[in-house]
Amino acid sequence: MGSGDISFPDPGQIERDGIDSDFSYFDIDDDLVAEVLSTANPPHRHDYEEIIWVRRGSAEHLLDGEKFVAHGEALLIVPKGHVHRLMPSLALQGCVIRFKDEFLQATSFTLFSQFTGLSQLSPSEEDREIIDTLCILIRKESQEMSRHRSVTVMHLLQALLSIIEEMKLRPLEGQVTSLKDKQRLWERFNATIETHFRSEHSVLFYARELGVSPRKLNSAVRVFLGKGVAEAIDERLVLEAKRLMLFSEMNIKEISFDLGYKEHSYFSKVFKKITGLTPVSFRVKAAAAQNYQP
Repeated sequence: MGSGDISFPDPGQIERDGIDSDFSYFDIDDDLVAEVLSTANPPHRHDYEEIIWVRRGSAEHLLDGEKFVAHGEALLIVPKGHVHRLMPSLALQGCVIRFKDEFLQATSFTLFSQFTGLSQLSPSEEDREIIDTLCILIRKESQEMSRHRSVTVMHLLQALLSIIEEMKLRPLEGQVTSLKDKQRLWERFNATIETHFRSEHSVLFYARELGVSPRKLNSAVRVFLGKGVAEAIDERLVLEAKRLMLFSEMNIKEISFDLGYKEHSYFSKVFKKITGLTPVSFRVKAAAAQNYQP
């Protein structure tokens, strides 16, 4: 499909696994909430980026086996690939924007990094007004799909992402030297690790691929993740392991080999270091969370 394909989903699509086009916008209202609460709503893994704007009410968010509660005036960023489910309260109101990478020229790894986990932002009053205005414009332009309007939606979406990225980076401004340079390196690291994480587990490999010293790479990664490259690599592998446990029939040994570990006992050791649980215990706990009904 081309980047001009825009659709309005039926209400039941709020938590389905895919979108029929490269971009989709819809409002969360009383009818949609009732539809979701009356139907099966299993956790799923999707191939698009998602922004959920919770204007009012609350929702329980299950993300990669962990549960969180999002309250009104919160932005949820859900990168593609995450296993998640949104369970709304009766009072939930807001909107959802979904888009595939093909829809934009570039997708921000600052916002949609696989390392992010739960990304829940609380905008200021000024930011909320801008977000609401952009969402209203995106809704209006996407209702009557045309090639010209799809270009307008792209620009509006890019503006929205820029505002959200600014919100996320704002606490770092004035505290981190060469922030833009570190951000560019962080983005490149994210793209590189997504290509190689199954086969390459060493810090030196990624530093060489990016043409920087391990020290410089560590410095950039710490700004955005709060930990070094070695821990980041382990976390990316464990994250993928969690998803395989949730969405595949592979056993623990098969998962460890799929992720490039020569010894599954070492994989189990890394997994427990990151999560505090053995792989078997995590699988049992995650299965219970998936079956949860409020």
